[in-house]
Amino acid sequence: MKRCLLALAVLGAFAGAASAQSSVTLYGIVDVGIQYDDFKRGGASSRTAVDGGFQAGNRLGVRGSEALGGNLNAIFALEAGFTIDNGLSGQQGRLFGRQAWAGVDGGIGTLVAGRIASFSSGTGAFDMFGAVDPFGTSWITAGLQSTMSAANAMRLDNSIMYRTPKFGGFQLGAGYSFAANGQAPTNELGGTGNNNRVMFTGANFAAGPFYAVVTYDVIKYANAITSEDQKMLQVGGTFDLKFLKLHAAYAKEDNVRPNNAVSLGVQSALLAAGTGADADAWMVGLSAPLGAFTFLASYQERDGDAVGVGPAAVEGDGTVWAVGGKYDLSRRTNLFLVYADSKGEKSLSQGIAATDAVNRKTLMTGINHRF
Repeated sequence: MKRCLLALAVLGAFAGAASAQSSVTLYGIVDVGIQYDDFKRGGASSRTAVDGGFQAGNRLGVRGSEALGGNLNAIFALEAGFTIDNGLSGQQGRLFGRQAWAGVDGGIGTLVAGRIASFSSGTGAFDMFGAVDPFGTSWITAGLQSTMSAANAMRLDNSIMYRTPKFGGFQLGAGYSFAANGQAPTNELGGTGNNNRVMFTGANFAAGPFYAVVTYDVIKYANAITSEDQKMLQVGGTFDLKFLKLHAAYAKEDNVRPNNAVSLGVQSALLAAGTGADADAWMVGLSAPLGAFTFLASYQERDGDAVGVGPAAVEGDGTVWAVGGKYDLSRRTNLFLVYADSKGEKSLSQGIAATDAVNRKTLMTGINHRF
């Protein structure tokens, strides 16, 4: 009897040790509220609606790790997006559209493969750029995604990525997508030149109150589209004075395509597919904690070069300014109120319905809960 009890105790100890070396976590964000849009185009009606994903996209995810020994862990993440006002799946109907990857992590860094958001994307487990924006690349037109293409949640299928550990405040990362959009009918075609491939890199530095980041992404389009690469450089930083944090960012973009353009970039409704444009964009902003309340503000501009000549030339310029704040009810729940004013210029002026996404005043209020 004593031997049985001893055996059970030993087995229990091993089981406890095994469970302590691995973990699986269910997590998510529920974000819902009211959105009011006042479109600037003459004769356009205003709109009020229940919507969600203002402060952060609604999601349900599971992530985990297992200790493999030798300071090495197996890691994974599966994250599904959804729209809360109608319960539909997000990210073009993908089951785990926000991110889906697995790999290893340890003293030598992190190596994963799957569907991965780039370092510049403002989202995902490996994002380096979202912290530069007071609005965290969120709140519809208020965030950096309105003027900077790479910060507009650039998620890449068929990717492999490596990120170094932090050393002396520095961290570097590099990745490659063999076919950026793996959905039919463009999924992983035979012949390298028949797929849209992406090289994505990033580096950041943090020391005391200072944070700086630079990202560089190159999209190599399929031969049937163009031989010209799309290149996107983003540089940004913050300086935390405790009572006030300063934010700034700059982007230089070459040959930006309509399907990668952003609100104040070149609109697919205004440019034929396959036409690229160059652009510069910048942002300055601040955030200020006032007890449980955080005040947010930013101003940004995008200056796009003209594509085409004469009356057919298209040039997408514009500005966005935004103010707002969030009030913490707890560590995981807050209320928010944000106002954004977006204005397109040149070819994105207020004269046609296709520019309503750009030329509008938007008020957003709601609740955000993280679990």
